[in-house]
Amino acid sequence: MSHVASVVVQCILSGAVFTSLCAAIVIPPLAWLGVRILGPAIVAMHDDRPRQASAAAFAAAMPGALFLILVSFGLAIGPTSPCLEMPAGKVLYALLLGLLLFAFARAAMRAIARRRELATLLGGALPAQGRAAAVARAVGVTLYELPDDRRCLVFVANAPHLAVYISSFALHHFDEGELTAALHHERAHIDRNDHSIASWLSFLTDLVPFPVGDIVDIYRFSREFCADENAIAHVERTALASALLCVARGGALHAPMGALAFAERNAIHGRLDALLRPECGISENRWRRTYVTGALALMFALGVATPMLGEFFFACTTSRLIG
Repeated sequence: MSHVASVVVQCILSGAVFTSLCAAIVIPPLAWLGVRILGPAIVAMHDDRPRQASAAAFAAAMPGALFLILVSFGLAIGPTSPCLEMPAGKVLYALLLGLLLFAFARAAMRAIARRRELATLLGGALPAQGRAAAVARAVGVTLYELPDDRRCLVFVANAPHLAVYISSFALHHFDEGELTAALHHERAHIDRNDHSIASWLSFLTDLVPFPVGDIVDIYRFSREFCADENAIAHVERTALASALLCVARGGALHAPMGALAFAERNAIHGRLDALLRPECGISENRWRRTYVTGALALMFALGVATPMLGEFFFACTTSRLIG
């Protein structure tokens, strides 16, 4: 064990820890620290919701995405690593591999749990009929009705079909204008591919145990503002605001796991304000946008390039550990 510890110390001091499979353990935490530093700047991008949503999603996914890329790179070059010529190196490699397998299993199990929970909720859904079906056809979405007379639910889900799901309670309380507005909002989510982004974001944030929930929340709230902006190109602002208030009064302000809800509790006041007082908008801060975009791109590029450069710069140093 002391020999293993000695090899670890030498790898850290020499920089060889940034090569091979070790990079997947070292670089994602550094990327997470960078994301935390950029957090306040991303929060302040409320003057540019589309780019705030993109920046928040990219920032939250970055540690997990780098982990996935670096694991693939490490496994590809692992059999040729000089570290495997040492007993201590083999022990370390096995420990790292076990840790990585655990991370993937954990993320996969959480994804399966989300899928099952959503499938249970949607088990009784039936194609919408009558007025609701006619409005859905006009908007261009597939609509399913959930037999729920207690909650005002409206959301997009991709299990088993990519469609908008609405509870019978919501159908009973929406007038035609409110229903049209809500469906246009959900259509915007589908057009923006938010359901796929949300699925990948959940998986990547589950891969590594770093808290990025607040950054994910920024993405979730920003995408709602973006969907509102797309929807008001087709409906009146007041109709969308009225539908939002109707859902809020129904008490269903959180999306089921794996779905995109029409109303999120922490975003509802800001969305209503933006819908009813559009003249109060704030001018874009282009310098902040450039800073955040450039910093995120640089961090990701460095994270991907470091192990490849490390193989070149630290090859000789790693070889000296054998002996």
